[in-house]
Amino acid sequence: MTRSYKYIDHEAGITAELSGSSLEELFIAGAEAWLNSVINKVSFENDDSTEIELSGSSIEELLITFLNELNYLLLTKKWINTCVQSIKIFNDENGCELSAELTGSKLPDKIPLKHEIKSVTYHQVEIVKNDDTFTTIVVFDI
Repeated sequence: MTRSYKYIDHEAGITAELSGSSLEELFIAGAEAWLNSVINKVSFENDDSTEIELSGSSIEELLITFLNELNYLLLTKKWINTCVQSIKIFNDENGCELSAELTGSKLPDKIPLKHEIKSVTYHQVEIVKNDDTFTTIVVFDI
C-alpha cells in the first residue's frame, strides 16, 4: 500500500493534496498531513492508545470528521495522535463508518504548536478514484 501528501498553495489555510492506494491509506495520509501541520518533527513516546468510531453520510464527510477528531483530541485533551495503528472503513448505501486504533501521547507543555488548526473544512473535498489511487484535497483552517 502507498500513501502520500503534499502541501499546495492556497489562499485559505493550509492545503494538502492526499493520495492513497486505498481509502484507508488516504485517511492515514490525511492524518500525517494534519500532524505535520500542527507540530514540527519531534520524537514522541507513543505511550498511549485510543480507539475511535465515527460515522458520516459520505466518505468525504467521514474524512473531515476523522481529521477534526484528531484535532479535537489535541486541542481539548492535549493528546496528539502520532500514528494510526489500524483503520477500517465501511462504505455502503446507508453511509460510512470508521473504526481506528490511534497511538500517541500527551503533548508535553514544552512543545509548541506550529499551527493551531481551527477546523478541517469541506472546501474542495472530493474523493476521486483514478485507476488504483484515491485522491482529494483538504484545507486546514488556521
